Amino acid sequence: MKIRQHKLAFSNRVRQVCGVFSRRAWPVAAVLVVPSVCQAQAQGVQIYGLVDSYLGSTKLSGASHSTVGVEGGGMQTSFWGLAGTEDLGAGLRANFRLEGYLQPDTGIGGRNPTDGLFARNAYVGLEHQRFGEVRLGRLGNPLFLASGLYDAFAFSTKLSPFNNMLWTPAEGRYVAGDTVWSNAVGYYSPDFGGFSFRGLYSLGEQSGTNASNNAGGMLLYDRGPFSAAFGIQRTRVGPGLPTGSWAQTAMLGGVSYDFSVVKLMATYAHTSTSGASTLTDTAQIGATVPVGNGKFLLSLASSRVRSDVMKDYRRHAVSGGYDYAFSKRTDVYGAVMFDKITGTGSGTTFAAGIRHKF
Repeated sequence: MKIRQHKLAFSNRVRQVCGVFSRRAWPVAAVLVVPSVCQAQAQGVQIYGLVDSYLGSTKLSGASHSTVGVEGGGMQTSFWGLAGTEDLGAGLRANFRLEGYLQPDTGIGGRNPTDGLFARNAYVGLEHQRFGEVRLGRLGNPLFLASGLYDAFAFSTKLSPFNNMLWTPAEGRYVAGDTVWSNAVGYYSPDFGGFSFRGLYSLGEQSGTNASNNAGGMLLYDRGPFSAAFGIQRTRVGPGLPTGSWAQTAMLGGVSYDFSVVKLMATYAHTSTSGASTLTDTAQIGATVPVGNGKFLLSLASSRVRSDVMKDYRRHAVSGGYDYAFSKRTDVYGAVMFDKITGTGSGTTFAAGIRHKF
């Protein structure tokens, strides 16, 4: 009730401000700024996001010392966004979404110095209620979605053993290409009896060749307590491709079943990188157990790397934690992760954090 009252008060205030500016002659700068605010209010543009920070100690396998500090994105990478939609009639509507990453521990935008203002999502699309949606812009990678759907630590790239191995440079990054692709065309199907599909094609935009184009897709079945997905992508350009390699094929399958008292899940990923002649196989099993207002989290992952350009090795990791929800928007969590690479010393990571959605 309080949230609704605050929203109404804000809406009324915006209307008052818009009314004042429509009645008075203000400086040019104000005329340029305020109408856009009024228009956003009238069309229902949403401002939303998530802030996640934690106090932790990080030591990966092979590291000589641990690092203690306040970090961002323990359970999920922090971001903010703008989104809106317009009903065009006949079951058709236009959508847009602009989302940018942020680091709450330092206040810096982006995950790294190369991220743009809206690196998480930046697209405009047309959606039909029967035929699905087409989006143009910078779009989320379907394979990353599949990797997080069946993981107890979801899309965490700090505390999930499986996602760390696949996507985090410090722990291998077996999957080449980013979790988001630029210059992309995406298709998102409606739900057909629990089945849905999303496909992505990223254009390298090089004259006379398509050798730098990436493509990927994911088929998802989600009905009742059972869920399963399969994703595949062909990456020809992007971070993670080793020198001398011209392409990588990555495949991932996941499955989960919710027994109410416990939700069990499993994932498997395979990558094959040309040029470097590198193969990786990564498996994960996990579970979430509801207890009180929160849930216990458990994830175990193991990988095998075979390559002509580096020594073969195996990596094993396990994470356990508890996530307590104060509300639908705010939760606190604690977790520990053990990490071990063949032939090196083990590592341990501790984290205690807060996540808030707005």
